[in-house]
Amino acid sequence: MRTTINIDDHLLAELMKAEQGVSRSEAIRRAVGERLRRKQIEEFKALAGSRLVNLDWRVAEAQELKEHISHGRKTRSR
Repeated sequence: MRTTINIDDHLLAELMKAEQGVSRSEAIRRAVGERLRRKQIEEFKALAGSRLVNLDWRVAEAQELKEHISHGRKTRSR
């Protein structure tokens, strides 16, 4: 998609220094992609510690094993 935007000359010059060897369009695509990736990481980190996301894999693994063993006992007793 073609879009016309106004970008500060200084910011674009800094971006082009950081993204040497690529076109302006590619540099801007990369910058937008990186910003979106960082936003997703921020949103994920905001969930850390909540019941939705637990960053301590050991606790999650122990809970899964406990549920698996418990489920296995229930199905065998039938």
